[in-house]
Amino acid sequence: MIAAAHDWFDDLDLDPTSSWRHMGTRSLGSRPWLVVDGRSDHERSLRAHLLAERRSEVFAAPPAEIGDEVCALVATEVEVRRDVDPDSLACAGLAIQEDLCLLRRHDRSWHLDAAMLCFPSRWRLTDKIGRPLVEVHAPTPGYAEHLAPRVDRLLDRLTDRPVVRRNWFVHPDPSLHQPDALVVDPILPTGDVLDGLHIRSERQTLRKLDSGWVLFTIRIQHDPLGIALDRHERWHRFRHYVEHAPDDDLAHRGMAPQQVTEVRRRLAEDGPWSPDTRTPGGSSLRGTADGTALPG
Repeated sequence: MIAAAHDWFDDLDLDPTSSWRHMGTRSLGSRPWLVVDGRSDHERSLRAHLLAERRSEVFAAPPAEIGDEVCALVATEVEVRRDVDPDSLACAGLAIQEDLCLLRRHDRSWHLDAAMLCFPSRWRLTDKIGRPLVEVHAPTPGYAEHLAPRVDRLLDRLTDRPVVRRNWFVHPDPSLHQPDALVVDPILPTGDVLDGLHIRSERQTLRKLDSGWVLFTIRIQHDPLGIALDRHERWHRFRHYVEHAPDDDLAHRGMAPQQVTEVRRRLAEDGPWSPDTRTPGGSSLRGTADGTALPG
């Protein structure tokens, strides 16, 4: 399915009373499993570049039969060329914009045992591969206590019918390939937050494979704050969230207290605008942050 560039924003949970610890998983239903948009050619080219230049950092192969199972599944949705890579999981990953992670239950827990992960959100596959999920998520405060048991139950109950959920963050870096977490993000002043801060959303789906493994897809969708908030209703929903969400939720989303102050100031400056005005309040936006630069 071809998706409008910014429709994904309307899927974000912006209820300030809904903690990030709420999993928010729901049936995929009639929605597409894989989503194609106008950035497909660029993003697939970037994935091919990363696989060619940094294969050991972005790829961990599963057993051949598991890769074949994933590839066959992806091929029901999009065209997959089987001659672009000797590994079938890589062939599948080069045909789509989603990252593909494979989870397997053993040693009494679910482990991340294979993946094609080109667009990580501040984590490295080489640090996580083969580890149980509670260790994969170890840097996330509260995961072990609040989420780990629920995640295990969800994975145990999955069928071949996909479920979907979203994460989202606010980062000053528009790069799709973000393996490194900064110690401290720079604080952007009020006048720069619309152009310089980027909403980065992970559209995640999970489904059980016939083999018993779980296929976990991660699709990064992102835009500068000012582009994402290009409608009156979106602007006010996001402003309400930033004004009322707890400090720890805002911090989890990537906004330190000083940055929250600057964002609140900027969002308070503009009132309603004409529906045919793309950028709120006449803001000058420098681009769509489609990640056109290849990683250095």
